[in-house]
Amino acid sequence: TAGQQSYTRHPSLLKKRGDWCLTEGINHFVLHLYIHQPDDIRIPGINAWFSTEFNRHNTWFDQGKNWTDYIRRCQHMQQQGNYTAEVCYFIGEDAPKMSGTQDPELPDGYSYDYINAEVIIERLSVENGIFILPDGMSYNLMVLPNINTMRPEVLEKIAELVSMGGTILGPKPEKSPSLQNYPTCDSKVKKLAGEMWTEEHDGSALKNPYGEGYVLDGMGVQEALDFLTIGKDVDLGAEVPVLWTHRTIPGMEIYFLCNQSDDVLEFSPSFRVKGMKPQLWDAMTGTIRDLAEYTDEGGRTSVPVTLKAQESCYIVFTNTRNELTQPAYPGNFQKTESVMALEGEWEVEFLNKTFGPAEPVVMNSLADWTSSGDDAIKYYSGTAVYKKSFTLDEIPENSDLFINLGEVNVMASVKLNGEEIGAAWMAPYIINTGDALQAGENSIEVEVVNTWRNMLIYEKEMPASQRHTFTLVNDASPDETPQPSGLVGPVTIEMINLGQ
Repeated sequence: TAGQQSYTRHPSLLKKRGDWCLTEGINHFVLHLYIHQPDDIRIPGINAWFSTEFNRHNTWFDQGKNWTDYIRRCQHMQQQGNYTAEVCYFIGEDAPKMSGTQDPELPDGYSYDYINAEVIIERLSVENGIFILPDGMSYNLMVLPNINTMRPEVLEKIAELVSMGGTILGPKPEKSPSLQNYPTCDSKVKKLAGEMWTEEHDGSALKNPYGEGYVLDGMGVQEALDFLTIGKDVDLGAEVPVLWTHRTIPGMEIYFLCNQSDDVLEFSPSFRVKGMKPQLWDAMTGTIRDLAEYTDEGGRTSVPVTLKAQESCYIVFTNTRNELTQPAYPGNFQKTESVMALEGEWEVEFLNKTFGPAEPVVMNSLADWTSSGDDAIKYYSGTAVYKKSFTLDEIPENSDLFINLGEVNVMASVKLNGEEIGAAWMAPYIINTGDALQAGENSIEVEVVNTWRNMLIYEKEMPASQRHTFTLVNDASPDETPQPSGLVGPVTIEMINLGQ
């Protein structure tokens, strides 16, 4: 939910926040909301003053399937196995209690979870020094809240877990936050805490053995993890604006990485994985590809990674392949080479004839619709189909071929020789041609959609009887700069040489 100008939002503007949500632990999205459109006459239709217009009358709704496919694939991956976290922060029992805090702060390279008293008492156990939940979640360290209260029954269970080999980090509790069985509750807490923590603790690091485990205090989380010899799960190797999350299933480690910037990032993250080979699982296209460049040393695996602006990927470690797994490129994230540019004339048909050009338009070169002197093109909102024929002398041997659409506003799908080869809803607008491209004569169709905003600008001050559009909320201004629209290009055919 967000406040913004009506009919300006589209999926590429939502991806960055959606990827952030995935790294925060969200693994099931609910699209709120789909406003019912009772007829096909009043378009774009009934809307609200807030959020993204998501309904069947929006210009990009049909092509928006490619965005929801991305979400579906990510949800599937994020629901596999168990989330991996080294630290669980006990949220405490003080009131009011909405959530926990990271105090002390979690260092980079690790993940955390919150845990409450009920789960600690009823579900938590320890195996081989690791805190374990029945569903398979596990933690190396429990961090206590920076408060001096704890109910005796909670402290008793924590003491039991530590004596079994668990390690906790945090201050010694002094009393119960509850008046239940007062004052006995306070005396129980003081007695047991005195056995677990050193009586005289001046703030220096405390590493107090208790049973088979340890009580730590007076140190940060990094020092505690170092004491337990727990290395970083992910070491990005550089200060880059990349967020990540990790899930694990038997025989497979799944890492999601996302670039939260508008820059191309090249880095070599190191993962706490050994003995397994990396693969690239691309949720944008649904493809899987082996990664040839990696090093497996000292119990860690490093993989060179390149992420374009706001790009994301899954780096999956496994020793199994399936029928979908494609062979590796010579480089993990190989740059494409230009084969030819599709220059010259394009025939463009604007599909909505009620306010667009009645006949197809020949464009001598690709340009933003808003630069046109024809208002029917300048303010057009909806779908337009670009068509062109071209000759490719030969298909380069042992290569992957792509159509690079250049600049697109805002989404596009492509047909080659009558075959649908894919769609792109955010930059870079690059689509694998598969086997559709052929030596000799070829035809290409690019279906482009923009937003409704430009037509709302154009018709803002028209009498209602003359408008082709209807909305409940239209905050457009007639002197507003139109939104960039259409296929701007350049459109090129590019390749990746697969080597010998």
